[in-house]
Formats: sequence, structure tokens, C-alpha cells
Amino acid sequence: MTLELRPYELRLVSPMVTSYRSIASRRGVLVSFGSHGSIGWGDACPMEGWSRSSIDDVSRRLAVAAAQLDPERVGAVLEMLEGVPEARAALAGAIHDLSARRAGVPLSALLSATAVERVRVNASIGAAATPRAVSEASQAVAAGFTALKLKVGAASPDDDVARVGAIRQAVGDEVEIRLDANGAWDVDTAVAVLDRLADSGVAFCEEPTAGIDAIAAVGSRSAVPVAVDESARSIDDIAQALGTGAIDVVVVKPQALGGPDLAMRAVDLARAAEVTVVVTSMIDSAIGVAHAVHVAAAVGTEVAHGVATSSLLAEDVAQALPVEDGHILVPTLPGLGVSPV
Repeated sequence: MTLELRPYELRLVSPMVTSYRSIASRRGVLVSFGSHGSIGWGDACPMEGWSRSSIDDVSRRLAVAAAQLDPERVGAVLEMLEGVPEARAALAGAIHDLSARRAGVPLSALLSATAVERVRVNASIGAAATPRAVSEASQAVAAGFTALKLKVGAASPDDDVARVGAIRQAVGDEVEIRLDANGAWDVDTAVAVLDRLADSGVAFCEEPTAGIDAIAAVGSRSAVPVAVDESARSIDDIAQALGTGAIDVVVVKPQALGGPDLAMRAVDLARAAEVTVVVTSMIDSAIGVAHAVHVAAAVGTEVAHGVATSSLLAEDVAQALPVEDGHILVPTLPGLGVSPV
């Protein structure tokens, strides 16, 4: 078995503006694992300002893993990478892709016997000025999306409230609107803003503030349900979030948790707690997005997932899975169903 690394840098069509930074490109490392023409693929793509490890850290750890890997030490190497989840996600993803290829089944079927054949997805709208945000939202709905995720927290609360209201008026009442504040507000501000937005029919708000306990405090007071994302970066974090009883949605990022196996462990915890799971990608390459799509399919529900991010990239490492009428069809080929060009 060999482990090979392929660095990449991909430009975005236009910068994605969030409450903590503007993202213009994505740097990552593709990982191939296997032998004799049977290869599995994974992706390591930390996000600057969000991930706790830089791309340089991830690359160094993967290089060490490549030097130490042999068929008898795969488990040990995965354990060695647990402190750098994006690196672990790449290796674990490649291993699962290879296993599914050898089993002759799609990766989603390897992860769950009840995987669905297509995944409903949301469109992502950055924290742009109201006219542009309304235009992007209207275009997404015209293209078949039935769920929109709006970035908030980068502007003033008054601007955010006005922008969300304008988008609701533009798209009508049947389209689901979600918010993502990336932890921008304090608890009192979050509660005040979300209460003002309750009449706009917001489905939920991701990370209205930072920290599990703080998000739960918002959830216990807010008229809008809340979701945990970057404040829950491990299985233990997700268990803690579920234990509060005040968080309604758990966002599962296979890239950030450490791979499809750990993502499914998080899914199982949320299911047991009867909490909604939304799987998202991290504006990673087509390989990383495909892994997230298979995990989303394995969740097996009609919830819209945040995996329609490939269109944000001006270039990619492989043919991205297309979005059709607000859904992504899950590849039926053995394994991931996506390989680098």
C-alpha cells in the first residue's frame, strides 16, 4: 500500500465573505491510498481562520504519515492524525473509498444500509449587500433550490435584519431560509436579532454566538432554533452539545471531524438524541465534496445539506458532482464515484 500526496490551490469565483474573513482561494492536499491500480482518494482542506491547523501543518503531518504507513499500521497512523482532523479526514476518506471500491458498492452504501440516492442541498449566499444577496437568492430559487443559507454577522444587526427580510420577500414563503453567524454575536445580541427575524420564517441559525454553552443559552431563549457548527469539532463536543437539550441542529463536517467514519459516529449520536443533522462541506475540492455528499446520503433524510459548494470554485481537481433541481445525485459507481483528472 502506498500513500501519495498531491497539493492544490483553487480560486473561488468571487470571495466568500463571512463574519470572520473573506475567502478568495482554497489550498489543500489530495491523498491517494492503495496499490496495483486500486486507489482510494481523500482530501485535506483546512480553512484559514476556521480550522485549528494550517495547510502547512496538515501537509507536514500527512508527509510523516506517508513515510510511516504500511498495511499493518493503518489504524495506528489514523490515531496519530487525530489531532489534525483534516489530515485524518483525507486518509480515512481514501481508505473508505478504497474499501467501497473493492466491495463494489458506493461509499454511501458502505456507510449506511439506508442511504438515499439523491441529496437535497441548500444554496449558500455570502454576507453581501442586500441587492446582490437578493439577486443571488432569487437566482438560486429559479435554479431549483428550496433552501438558502445566508451568512450574517459581518454587517450591523439592522442590516442583517433588513437583508433577510428582503430575501424572504423576494423568494416567497415556501423557501427555507437558514442563517450562519459564525459566532459573530454575543448571547444577548443573538437573542435580540433572532427574535426580530422570527417573522421572516428562519428555520435555524448556525453558531449565533461562539461556544457550546453560549449557543445553548441562545437556544433556550430564542424564537429561532439554533445549530452548532464550529463550536463542536469533535465527537465529545457534539455529545456535549446534544446534552444541553437546547440545540436543535448539529452540523456535521466530515472534513473537520476527521473523516466519514467519525462523521457517521456523530450522525448516530444526533439520531439518538432526535436532533436534526445537516452535513456540510468546507468549500473543499470535488473529492472532499463527494465525501460529504456520501455522508449526507447515508444520513438518509430529506433535510437539505450544505454540500453544494463546488460552484463557488473557479477551478477544481475533478469533475464536480452537478446540482440538478436543488439536489445532487449520489454516484452509483463503486467507491466515491469521483476521481482527479
